[in-house]
Amino acid sequence: MRLRLLLSVLFSLVVLANGNLLGQNTIQVDGFVRDSITKEALPFVAVALKGTSIGVNTKDDGSFSFRATSDSLMLVVSYVGFETKFIPLRRGSNRLDILLEPISYQLDELIIRPGRERYSRRENPAVEFVQNVISRRDLHNPKLHDYYSYNMYEQRTFAFDDFDVEKARQNWMYRKFDFVLDYVDSTSVRGRTVLPIYNEETIENYYFRKSPQAERKVVQGYTSAGLFELFAEDNIKQFIGESFKDVDIFQDNIPLFLNRFVSPLSSIGPIYYRYYILDTLEIDNELCMDLGFAPFNSESFGFVGHLYVTLDSTYFIKKAILNTPRDINLNFVGEMSILQEFMRTSTDSTRILTKNDMVMTFKMSKNQSGTYARRVALYRNHSFEMPVNSAIFAERNPAMESEGARRQTEDFWNNAREGSSEIQATSVERMMAQLREVPAFYWTEKALNAFINGYIQTSDTHSKFEIGPVNTFFSGNALEGFRLRTGGTTTVNLSDQLFLDGYMAYGFKDQKLKGDAIFEYSLNKKRSFRKEYPFHYLRAEYKYDINQIGQQYMYTNPDNVFMMPKRRVNNLLTYMQSAELSYYHENYKGFAYSVMLRHQKEWATPDVPFSMIQADGTTLTADHYTSAQLVFFVRWAPNEKFYQSRNYRYPITLDAPIITLKHTMARKGILGTDHNYNKTDLGVRKRFWLSPFGYIDIYGQAGKVWDRVPYPLLHIPNANLSYSVEEESFPLMDPMEFIHDRYVSWETTYHLNGLLFNRLPLIKKLQLREVVSFRGWYGDLSDRNNPDKNGVGLYQFPSTTYMMGDKPYMEIGAGIENVFKLIRIDYVWRLSYRDHIGTPNGGLRFKMVFGF
Repeated sequence: MRLRLLLSVLFSLVVLANGNLLGQNTIQVDGFVRDSITKEALPFVAVALKGTSIGVNTKDDGSFSFRATSDSLMLVVSYVGFETKFIPLRRGSNRLDILLEPISYQLDELIIRPGRERYSRRENPAVEFVQNVISRRDLHNPKLHDYYSYNMYEQRTFAFDDFDVEKARQNWMYRKFDFVLDYVDSTSVRGRTVLPIYNEETIENYYFRKSPQAERKVVQGYTSAGLFELFAEDNIKQFIGESFKDVDIFQDNIPLFLNRFVSPLSSIGPIYYRYYILDTLEIDNELCMDLGFAPFNSESFGFVGHLYVTLDSTYFIKKAILNTPRDINLNFVGEMSILQEFMRTSTDSTRILTKNDMVMTFKMSKNQSGTYARRVALYRNHSFEMPVNSAIFAERNPAMESEGARRQTEDFWNNAREGSSEIQATSVERMMAQLREVPAFYWTEKALNAFINGYIQTSDTHSKFEIGPVNTFFSGNALEGFRLRTGGTTTVNLSDQLFLDGYMAYGFKDQKLKGDAIFEYSLNKKRSFRKEYPFHYLRAEYKYDINQIGQQYMYTNPDNVFMMPKRRVNNLLTYMQSAELSYYHENYKGFAYSVMLRHQKEWATPDVPFSMIQADGTTLTADHYTSAQLVFFVRWAPNEKFYQSRNYRYPITLDAPIITLKHTMARKGILGTDHNYNKTDLGVRKRFWLSPFGYIDIYGQAGKVWDRVPYPLLHIPNANLSYSVEEESFPLMDPMEFIHDRYVSWETTYHLNGLLFNRLPLIKKLQLREVVSFRGWYGDLSDRNNPDKNGVGLYQFPSTTYMMGDKPYMEIGAGIENVFKLIRIDYVWRLSYRDHIGTPNGGLRFKMVFGF
């Protein structure tokens, strides 16, 4: 995973494996646990010393290892659906190969046998039992009350897993970092030796109102330390929070790891899961049924685990344990276990979550040590009364932070941790301070910071100006030849509201100097950088640079050096000068609007001449056109989740709809404008989950130009000349192949998440995933903007432009995702207009995709 790769670079360490030294009075237990019938490895088996809490869960390959000093010499091995096994141990080292036998359950006349049994849903007591649980899952919901509030303590910890101290001491790479070994922890995590690398703690108050419905969160305390400091704090919180969301088993689908898992209490649970009645036991003095479950297809997005349900008529869930199946098609996650505990009120049996404990390991491959991660959340002080400060619901920000939340004292945090055995204090902050005193680490961190964030700091602490973006320092194109660029931006350390940003660039072929200057005043104070969410600013910008007509870059700079490789040379470039004055405002509900005044001039070039026919039939070549525009923009994206970089906003998910509406207008004669201009664009993006059958991403756009204007102001499809798969673009279309004054376009991509490959005996081991796509553009050109029908005074289209007939332009793609867990490979076919000269009718496209 990226975390382990990042730390490997920082420390210059080798991959670490387990192999701790044993004391003379220590019991060391190593081995494997397998199914006695199938001989398959069993993950998540509980292996512990009898009468103690000392032990571990087996890994995804069935292996386990732990050491302890204990008087107990009896090992207990237990797993859902298998007979519990007791194995005597001896002092010192124990190597075990354990075979567990599946249990047979005799329930009336029905035999339920986990493993490779003939499972039936008909007249199955376990299925009948879970159907009663599912039918009552909403009866105990705390949000049925008018008000609901609680206090939450949350700790997120990341650490190197299975850290081998003895091997590290023998490795020359540790000579400058030998103090790191002092922070290795073998006590906090049962049966594991870990090196903590990141720790985050939050104290938060949560408030809910039923009508009108509102939710508010107020952070009372926040602290973090570790290697994630390379990323912007709010962004890493957003990504981690979205990846490791609160698990609500009482919903049909559970968002987790940016995917959708089918809940064992889903309405489709009985056709997705096998259920087993395992045992009865007491929890908090209430007799409960131990209900085991596992998905029919172990590669699918489901869970293996237990539900502990009361045997009264309420079917109340007291505890839930969720593990990922052994063969799940999920990247980088070696093990995962979730424990949730509930209590109910004495008055109406309202369900109250008291603990949510999630433990997992991340690995690049099964044979490597990974990164251990844990998220533990404790919920306290539950109340169903109206909050004392009911005005909290009038606040616009749904997630607020109290003054001083990031400056809480050590006593504050000690009090928050007190009495909770699940919470462990770490020394990550002290370790990071020591690491930064080592020059090798210091400069490596600086380099990685520039690579990740795109900017070079000009000061060790509180840098007031940063140079970048680094990926634009040099590039090249057909018009400029080799291009050099330098620029930068001021930071919040100079001013948290006034920002200056810009660059200068020079092309060695055209020998022209270009540049951009931005003066921006933010109406809300920024904590980290200029484009921090939410936007609310006044901006003035002047820019002179090249314009790549028919190519739009959604998530990167046009002169990004990594975008230089193309399938063909693009010489359809012009020069553009623009001066803009804009106001932009977005709120916490996802609604944004802006108003912009823009004055732009676009100059012709030898490859893009602005030639037009005069009334007398002669041809005149214009030097440029001028347009003074007023632009209105509206955007609505409720509950949008994204990663905000210094310059671009990258969606983490597309679960929330994103709807945009833009209208541009100009009037002839104003500030030199030589045309009337009205242009309207509407865009929609949305992801639809078909859990458990994957998901579909849909992009739709439509637009119209209402007046007679120069063709650069018409609608031009976004052609993608790179070999990369990019959303909202056409990989087989050339720039300005089509030009229209009204259009509709679409893109539909279906990610099957291994729906087919997971059922093929050999291929499923590769954990490949299918993807198919279909995109198209259908446009029309009215006579008023068609130079072939009404050409007097209109710029002639480039010779590479074609007129569209009655059928739309269409492309279809089929591909494989998750190749080596990182690569997507598509083959794209052009379905229409295959006779256009010089355009490809098919081709391979690639994309690096980091996802679970």
